[in-house]
Amino acid sequence: MTVEIPINLAYEDELSLEVLLRLLNSPNVRSSDRCFSVGHCFHGRGYGYLKKNITRFNEASKGMPYLILTDLDNKERAPLLINEWLPQTRNPNLIFRIAVREVESWLLADDAGFARFLGIAKHKMPRDPDDLNDPKQTLIALARASRKRDIKADIVPRPGSTAKQGPAYNNCLIPFIRDKWNLEKARWHSHSLEKALRALETFEPQWQAQRCQE
Repeated sequence: MTVEIPINLAYEDELSLEVLLRLLNSPNVRSSDRCFSVGHCFHGRGYGYLKKNITRFNEASKGMPYLILTDLDNKERAPLLINEWLPQTRNPNLIFRIAVREVESWLLADDAGFARFLGIAKHKMPRDPDDLNDPKQTLIALARASRKRDIKADIVPRPGSTAKQGPAYNNCLIPFIRDKWNLEKARWHSHSLEKALRALETFEPQWQAQRCQE
């Protein structure tokens, strides 16, 4: 028998959603003893929606757990962002995690795996992705040096374009997240990812979980 924990997700973009789904299904989070069952998914299309509604999510989490992921971006430190967004007491069923500084830093933290994905030398990967000022632009710069034409075409903005990313940026990275991203290696190189995984691994909802047949 497995304890099934229903949980709602709130996130900035499709890439963040795929990251959350992968975290929820990682071996140390999903086990023979328990699993997470995703309910509603709230697509923020940026952080504004999440910031505006976090108080509502916090209140709603009394009845069902919520997992919220946002980027630190240019904020100084994650605790300051948390206090700004949620000055009131956080409900124990609300898991609020912050990618430092963007969710792309968590992908870059699997340095060997992402280097293979891009087709570049591992030594070109950043050693401490949480310290990058702009992980997304670092990722794009690395993709620009890729030997794989399709990856370069998908991730890197086209010459003369005002776009900040390539035309198939998310579609190119999602298969890496789903099938190739080594979370156990990545967590060693990203403190913010380690904290997110630890929060899920130790999470105990404050209500009687339903039991489901394995």
